[in-house]
Amino acid sequence: MPSVEKWNIMELNKNLGGKMNEAALIEMGEYLRNIKIPDVSDNTNFWLIRTMKGYFYDEFINQNYVALGWNFVTQNTSFDKMNIEILKDQIKERYEDKRPGVAINKCIRFIEEVKSGDYVLIPNSGSSEITIGILGEYYEEEFDYLEELSTIKKIENKEFEIGNIKCPYRKRRKMKKLLTISSGRLGYKILKGISSYHGISDMNEYDVDILNCLYNCYTYKGNMMYSLNIAKKEPIKARELSKLMYGITELFCNLTEEDLVTVTINLNSPGKVTVVLKEGYDKLKKGAIPLLAIYLFVFGGSGFGFEFPGLAKGIINTIEEYRTMETEVELKKEELKGKQLENYKAAMEVINMSKDTENDIDIDKVLKDLKLIDELNDSLKFESNIDFAKGIKESEE
Repeated sequence: MPSVEKWNIMELNKNLGGKMNEAALIEMGEYLRNIKIPDVSDNTNFWLIRTMKGYFYDEFINQNYVALGWNFVTQNTSFDKMNIEILKDQIKERYEDKRPGVAINKCIRFIEEVKSGDYVLIPNSGSSEITIGILGEYYEEEFDYLEELSTIKKIENKEFEIGNIKCPYRKRRKMKKLLTISSGRLGYKILKGISSYHGISDMNEYDVDILNCLYNCYTYKGNMMYSLNIAKKEPIKARELSKLMYGITELFCNLTEEDLVTVTINLNSPGKVTVVLKEGYDKLKKGAIPLLAIYLFVFGGSGFGFEFPGLAKGIINTIEEYRTMETEVELKKEELKGKQLENYKAAMEVINMSKDTENDIDIDKVLKDLKLIDELNDSLKFESNIDFAKGIKESEE
């Protein structure tokens, strides 16, 4: 993601002679010039890797890796049928493991099936928070199985506090942290998935739920996904839900074919609303992408890697105002310079697009639907994924 030049929004407004609408346009233009929708490969896998009851959780995050035990098994171990039977006896003898075949399968999975670009969930002690990351290349450290057994025994005897003992596991994969999320904000489906206590578990059936935690907008398996986080803790009222669903469905059905829009709700107060645009880009109407980007921009979305606390609330009114004006970018060259001018131009391109009667989108209705959803913000408390992930504990401090 390219770096974004920041400025003091109040100073910018002062320089523009108090024209807050132009400051809002410049902020929106910066966003539009740098948007990049994450495109998740169809071949991506999703994993859960345990942290030895949380003892290695901080080390995994701080040193950017994950690891798996059974040091006796390495990347040089032969996994052919004949050697597997010998290996079972060796694992059983050294680890007193009653199910050596299961241990071997986990090692094979970690070495051969897990790949760079896969997503991983790692839980802390008690699974009160989960860190989600992207996995990198496989490597090994020079630890033998005796060091591993010694460390495990010390943990079982509670000789060390959590975080005060080094991970002795040999088999490792690099990991880039993306987001740490409170378990209360994961949703019941993922919570069900992380109930497994295996060292490594397949989480592919929770793929969309995991991606929704990370991105407010992304493409995956040919579809485009949009999610809206609702941080309200109290029960959602019937009319709130009705207005929300009406605004969302009307907005997205105006941008693509109605039969291709589906909405799923996981509203446990807090919770999520997810919109799936089947066939994604292929079926969007001309000019839909910038409008969808504005939807995220206004409602706190972090799907493009941006967090704008500035003037997002004024964007809808600003677009409406400028659509009725004959505005020449050339007139702004004396007032605006560098990136501010480029951002202003990017915003004006969207304004001019909204005047195009051939794009088959009712812009007035889109803006009306955006306003309808925005009216619910005070009560439903829309949040970006970063803020939503903090959960109940941090938000109440």
